[in-house]
Amino acid sequence: MNLALACLVGLTLLVTGATAALPALWLTREPQARPAPKVGGEAGTTLWVVRGAGRHWFVNGEPITAPALAGLLRGQGPAADVRFLPSSALAMGDVSQALGWLRRQGTAPVVLELPEGR
Repeated sequence: MNLALACLVGLTLLVTGATAALPALWLTREPQARPAPKVGGEAGTTLWVVRGAGRHWFVNGEPITAPALAGLLRGQGPAADVRFLPSSALAMGDVSQALGWLRRQGTAPVVLELPEGR
């Protein structure tokens, strides 16, 4: 009788666990639309602007000062593709300030890029 009871409890736990896991198997994350990089324009390049901790700026992997970055953004036309990648070390307030500052510097729209899963 003990063996039959143990088998029944095991089978009940297995069926209950499988039933509870079914919705998670069917749930899929909806794809999020991201603006595609613009093609054409002056050089057809994307400016990847990164704001690191300590107020350091980088454009396409190269360090740049804030005044030089402001001049670069002013020199871009409204069709430029500017993507902002904030450092994960920055607080939300710092990210917001940096994004606002970037958008005030030139006529091109600045798109906030976040890594997947954030």
